[in-house]
Amino acid sequence: MSARRRLSWSMRFALMISGAFAGAAVLAGAIAYMLLSGELTDRLRQDVENMAGNLAYTLQNGGPQDLLEQIDAISANARDGSAVATFLDPQGQRIAGNFSPDHPFAGHRALRVGRDMTLVEVPNGVAPTDYFAYGLQTPRGWIITGRDADWVAENTEILSQGTAWGLGVALILSIMLAVFIARRNETRIERFEDALRAVGAGAHGMRIADDGHDDIGRLAGQVNRTLAQLEAGIDAIRQVSTDVAHDLRAPLARLRMRLEPHVLTDRTPPALRGDLGRALADLDGISATFDAILRLSRMQAGLVSPRVEAFDLVALVRDLAEMLAPTAEDAGHRFTVDLPPAAVVHGDRDLIAQAILNLADNAIGHCPAPSDIRLTVTAGVDRTRITLADTGPGIAEADRARVTDRFVRLNPSRGAHGAGLGLSLVAAILSLHDTALRLSDNSPGLRAEFDLK
Repeated sequence: MSARRRLSWSMRFALMISGAFAGAAVLAGAIAYMLLSGELTDRLRQDVENMAGNLAYTLQNGGPQDLLEQIDAISANARDGSAVATFLDPQGQRIAGNFSPDHPFAGHRALRVGRDMTLVEVPNGVAPTDYFAYGLQTPRGWIITGRDADWVAENTEILSQGTAWGLGVALILSIMLAVFIARRNETRIERFEDALRAVGAGAHGMRIADDGHDDIGRLAGQVNRTLAQLEAGIDAIRQVSTDVAHDLRAPLARLRMRLEPHVLTDRTPPALRGDLGRALADLDGISATFDAILRLSRMQAGLVSPRVEAFDLVALVRDLAEMLAPTAEDAGHRFTVDLPPAAVVHGDRDLIAQAILNLADNAIGHCPAPSDIRLTVTAGVDRTRITLADTGPGIAEADRARVTDRFVRLNPSRGAHGAGLGLSLVAAILSLHDTALRLSDNSPGLRAEFDLK
């Protein structure tokens, strides 16, 4: 597969699944972060509330001296500033403790050092900046306790880092797995494409090599069974074509051989000789139609493989023009060609010659005399165009899409010549060369053209 080729559906699907997984993981991590942060915050607030309650209990039952000793113990055990406690008199003056709030308060409050509070002692290490605090008013003064809010941030940061690392590893593994599965499926699908392309090119015995047990494997088995049935049908068509060719051509040839001498001898009455001549012409038409049907069926069944080779299209068209010019003049038309010095193309020379002859025969037979019929070869950079234009009645735009179908004959204005197979054969030949016949208005008349590489 080309590096410039757009990402396949399998690869896009794999990346979408990985993206959805990553998004879900990020969402789950965000929810976990918020829940944990809220839980830790609630726990910290409950802790400072309990600490303040314990100090109030000590003051009530042990007196101020026990309260001061307990506050000193809290300050001594929290040299890093992780916990603070203070006792203020009723006027808000600090009596004991390792911090002073800007003013007493009751209940929960968030404090920031330097704005809402002042630390009495410089903590060891990095000084905290934010605290969750709780204040209680007692008859003897204010008891306020606090805990470092950085504890919540540190724990949530640990969770975030752990989640990020886990998500990164999981995302990388999921992308690798998804890309592996997608690439494997792409390879298997490419086998489908290669096999079907080969079958379309005539290798009817080609099968898809896939021994998987998933949906693609089952599909490969079904396609192989269908290809086997197709191959059997094509073999049957090939055999029928051979049998028909043998069983019908020989009797027609024998019948013609029997009638022809009676047409050529003077002993046959003139009237009968005319009837026999017309019968011979009908036999020739039947044989030509039969041959056309047989060739068209074999092409459309994939039984004809073009011999692709480089050849000079100009030389081919010049030879064809020498044959076509007398026929066109006998029909009362003016036949001309316009050729470049040289034009080398690739394809089956005989089949391309047949396609050009059919187009010219279609114009010669269907245009009322006198008409101008012009065959042109235009050499391009990477393509060469063959154009046959006439000045006849043309084909209505609504009919151009179906004129290449079998046995399609348009209105009588284009004559009664042929069985409606000429353009069908042209379309089949061009399809074998990966090109197509284009019909357009020549104003007046019809313009038929196709390209070759």
